[in-house]
Amino acid sequence: MIAILNMLSVRAEERRAVIIFLMCILVVGNLAWLWIGPELFALRTQLENHDAELQREEMTQMTHRELEQMVDELNPKASMASGSEQATKVIETLRDEAERIGILGISLDSVRSSSRNNNPFIEHKRNATFETSLINLVEFLQAVADKKDSMIRVSDYKISPSGDRQRVRVQMSFIASYHNPEYGKKKPKKKKK
Repeated sequence: MIAILNMLSVRAEERRAVIIFLMCILVVGNLAWLWIGPELFALRTQLENHDAELQREEMTQMTHRELEQMVDELNPKASMASGSEQATKVIETLRDEAERIGILGISLDSVRSSSRNNNPFIEHKRNATFETSLINLVEFLQAVADKKDSMIRVSDYKISPSGDRQRVRVQMSFIASYHNPEYGKKKPKKKKK
């Protein structure tokens, strides 16, 4: 300590005052730490709790947005504008899954769309014809079945071996069902005269 004071050019008669001053700062600092320290630890704990709560809130908001998006997709008035858009969505879903699996040359033909007011669903039927291996066929059907946002099912199928007997020729009918917004609405009755 004296070597440090000599390097700072503190004279011998001033050393005692500087050392007492430094000791006073050390004592006051320790007293201040003892007085503020517990509150500081409590504030740190509170800050950590608030951070954890903020993360939970952000996760809840993110989950809420995802669920709200799912509801909007399933809401018939918000996401289903017309039958042609629904039919296009069926074709796109089937084509996307076929391309993802590696099935090329899938042919999709529109067969019919039906909607009656007494039926809770609007159904769109599409015929698909393609050649593939058995493994790709199973993966394709599983991928279509695993789609969370659609109700596509196979209603009819015919599987036969291809000319070289290395692959299979598949003819399938898919039916996609969507909620009918007109279901349950009563038509006004005409008055008899």
